[in-house]
Amino acid sequence: MSGDRTVQSVQRAADILKLLAGEPTAGWRLSDIARASGLGKATTHRLLSALSDAGFVYQSPETRRYLIGYALVRLVRQATRFNIGDLARPSLLRLARETEDTVFLSVREGLDALCLEREVGAFPIKTLTLDAGDRRPLGVGAGSLALLAFLPQEEVAEVIASNAPRLGGYPRFGPAELAALVEETRRRGYSFNEGRIVTAMCAVGVPVFDLGGRVVASISVAAIRERMDSDRIAWIVSRLKAEADSLQARLGGPAGPTPVNGETA
Repeated sequence: MSGDRTVQSVQRAADILKLLAGEPTAGWRLSDIARASGLGKATTHRLLSALSDAGFVYQSPETRRYLIGYALVRLVRQATRFNIGDLARPSLLRLARETEDTVFLSVREGLDALCLEREVGAFPIKTLTLDAGDRRPLGVGAGSLALLAFLPQEEVAEVIASNAPRLGGYPRFGPAELAALVEETRRRGYSFNEGRIVTAMCAVGVPVFDLGGRVVASISVAAIRERMDSDRIAWIVSRLKAEADSLQARLGGPAGPTPVNGETA
């Protein structure tokens, strides 16, 4: 029972932080937080006190309103994936302008690939299978596959095994097929989704590495099948890799060939 109460307290604290994040400059009064969160004032005050002790929130002495604390802001900024969207935006805009197709930035979150950013090109037929904030099992889709394929082999196997029950919702991404796609992606140096989710759509993706040579993100381009002949795929991949190198440099990551299991491909 104590474990359940702890989980409940964490969830309540998280809900309060989300409320405060929605009003980063105006802040919230204690009574407003209690009402919006559905908690009693005593419980709300206790949670706010604990968050204040951690530096995650503070109370303005002038207005008596609660605001997000700098310790939480600094913690977020220290996590690469939370500012990688801002760092990657120039690359995404360039790719969308040059290819005229849809460009995605994805990051790993546990067993999922999270679409962090999307830029839509000018081509009249749009490929909008993902929006910012959408998730898929790791390995499903070009950007997601680029995140999975360049992880250490043991980790790849663990992810596929853990996600096996969820892969039933993606008939062309079963565990055996996904393992084969990982090997193919490693050989190519980029991922290729040839109509495995939407038959009329294809996509290619490349990984982005952090300072330690670990996959931190992927950039992918999706288009209708007719726009993905071999010559155009080669050109898109070359542009993706150039922008991935540029982003890696901004992240302080390694330059040069894509590393696989600590070796260059």
